This record gives sequence, C-alpha cells and structure tokens, in this order.
Amino acid sequence: MQICRIGPSRLRDALDLVWEVFEQYEAPDYEEMGIKTFRHFIEYGNMVEKIDQGEMRFWGCYINNLLVGVIALRTGQHISLLFVRGRFHHLGIASMLMNVAIDAVVSGNPEIRAVTVNSSPYAVGFYEKMGFSALGPEQKADGIRFTSMRREI
Repeated sequence: MQICRIGPSRLRDALDLVWEVFEQYEAPDYEEMGIKTFRHFIEYGNMVEKIDQGEMRFWGCYINNLLVGVIALRTGQHISLLFVRGRFHHLGIASMLMNVAIDAVVSGNPEIRAVTVNSSPYAVGFYEKMGFSALGPEQKADGIRFTSMRREI
C-alpha cells in the first residue's frame, strides 16, 4: 500500500474513483439536484483550477498500482473529499488517508488546531470514530445533505 500526492496527471483517475464511490454509496441519499451539484463540483477542470490555485490538495492510496482511495484538503484544513472503493472498505485505508491529511495540515501550519469536514450521511459514523464531533444537526444546501463536523488536533 502506498499513499502519495495526486497532481493533475493522476487527477482524472482520482475523480473517476470519487464519482464511482459517490454513485454507489452517496447518491441513493441525495435528490437529483444534489447529485448534479456534486458532479459539477468534481469536474476535472474545476479541480485542476483549485489545485493550481493552491486551494485543493489530493492524496491517493494505491495497492499494486490500483488507486483504491482518495482524500482532498481544501483551504488548508477542510476535508473536502474522502472516498474508498467499496471492496476496500474496512481495511484502514480511509484512516490512513485521514492521518496523511492531518499530518499535512499540522506541517503546513502548526497553529491550526482543528480539521473540519461536511460529512455525508453515509460517513458520519466513520468521522465520529476518527474523533470528529458534529457542530449541529444535518443540513442541506444545493441538494447536498451534510453534517458539519470538527476534530481537534
């Protein structure tokens, strides 16, 4: 298992993985507007621009050159995307990706004391196990259901 940064050359594969996992695990909980909003958010052109501007950073977990998991940080300390292929769930991949992202937050700015995420309904339990606490009840914006969460570091 290898975790490394993902740049524009590997970004399409990462976004394909994100969409594949979203369709399988997240989309059933969303209305059509939310699915379209998410699809637009992860469009390649949008993400390349965010990477080029330093707004987003991606890491991927590879097993035998197969991309099995992706995490993205936005604006330094917000987990924007965390997806692992279904057949690789419960192997600790999401936890390893989370640790890499948190290490990047701390090394990038030691004064940052917390990371945040807007968790999908599917992932709230995972984030709670990782030490995150809900900041309020579930919300919905542009058809996307989420619970804002925070973890002290």
